[in-house]
Amino acid sequence: MYWFISAFLVASAIFFLAPEKISLEANNVKIKRHLPVSLLILPLIVLGWLVIDTVANGTNYATVAAFGFVTTACLIALPKLHKFIMPSALLTAVALIVMVFMRMN
Repeated sequence: MYWFISAFLVASAIFFLAPEKISLEANNVKIKRHLPVSLLILPLIVLGWLVIDTVANGTNYATVAAFGFVTTACLIALPKLHKFIMPSALLTAVALIVMVFMRMN
């Protein structure tokens, strides 16, 4: 639960502290061409770690939710795959709802 709170705080800080106008250099074609590949590095490392952890320890709904979060991050990084963001988010939401109901019982 602490990771969710810390992610929310970091996202809020970025939202409030980010400049309103983006410089023209950020729209450079060279940056845009290599940006999706570089954005995939961290999610793919985390996805590999989750696969190793799942194989070693088994799976549960928390693991499915983590896969959903990481898969959504990968899909956001690749513009050609944006049509799969909603199904991935739906899978994540269902896994989170089931996980909450299991903890309540």
